[in-house]
Amino acid sequence: MPYAFATPRSEEIANMGRSAKGFLVDWDGCCALGNTLVPEAADFLRANQTRTAIVSNNSTCTPDDFLHILACNEIQLERNQVILAGMEALKRATGFAGAKVMVLGDPHMRGTAKKMGIDLTQEAADVVVLLRDVRFTYRRLERAVNSLSNGGHLIVANPDQTHPGKDGGIKPETGALLAAIRACVKLDETKIDVVGKPSPHLFQMGCQALDLSPDQVVMLGDNPATDLAGANALGIKAVLTSAKSPDVFEILLEAL
Repeated sequence: MPYAFATPRSEEIANMGRSAKGFLVDWDGCCALGNTLVPEAADFLRANQTRTAIVSNNSTCTPDDFLHILACNEIQLERNQVILAGMEALKRATGFAGAKVMVLGDPHMRGTAKKMGIDLTQEAADVVVLLRDVRFTYRRLERAVNSLSNGGHLIVANPDQTHPGKDGGIKPETGALLAAIRACVKLDETKIDVVGKPSPHLFQMGCQALDLSPDQVVMLGDNPATDLAGANALGIKAVLTSAKSPDVFEILLEAL
C-alpha cells in the first residue's frame, strides 16, 4: 500500500493505526529534533511503549543513549526496541575477523567500537565504517579512500544526506560524507554494505523486536526515500510525519 500523508487523509491514517498491532518509528526529524522529543511524539510513545520500536538511521548514539532520553520523558522501552543504524554498522564490522577497522564517526561511537572488541586504526584499514562524523577532515577522507582503493570493505550506516536540526536548519548526514568518498573512488567497484534505511535490515529487526510480521505494523517517518520507500518495499504500511508538524501522532492517539 502506498504511504499516506497526514492531510487531508486523517481518517485513513486513523484506520491504519486501529488495524496495526505495532509501530515502527523514525527518530531524527520524526520524533525528535536534536535528540529532544517533541511533546506529541512523547505522548504517542508513552501510550504505546510495549508495541513500538524505534528504527533510526542515527549513527551518533547508542541504544543506551536513547533509553536515557526516553526515561527522562517517562517512556520505558527495552533495549531491543531501539535499533540504530550506527550500532548495526559497528556490529557488521565485528564479522570481519582479524580486520583493521577505520571508524569515521563521533568519538563516542569510536569508543563504543573499541568496547565491542573492534581493532581500530586511523591508517590503512581492511574495513571502513562510515558514520555521521562532524569532525570529518581532508586527512580522514584521504586515509579512507586509499584504504578502499586498496581493496577495503566499506560499511555505510545510512545514505541520508541531511536531517532537520533543532534550530530549524539542516544538519549534514552520513550520505553527504559518502558523496565525498564517491567523488574519489568508484563505489560500483568497491565492496560496500549500506546498513540503514531504506535497506531492509532495520525494519526487519524492528518487526522481530515486536514479534510481529511486516503486515502487522505501521511505519512512521519523515523521509519518503528511506523511511517510507524502505517500509513499502517490505509490505509495511507507512505514514509520512514530521517533528515540525506532528499532527499524525495526535490523530493516532485519538484513534487508538
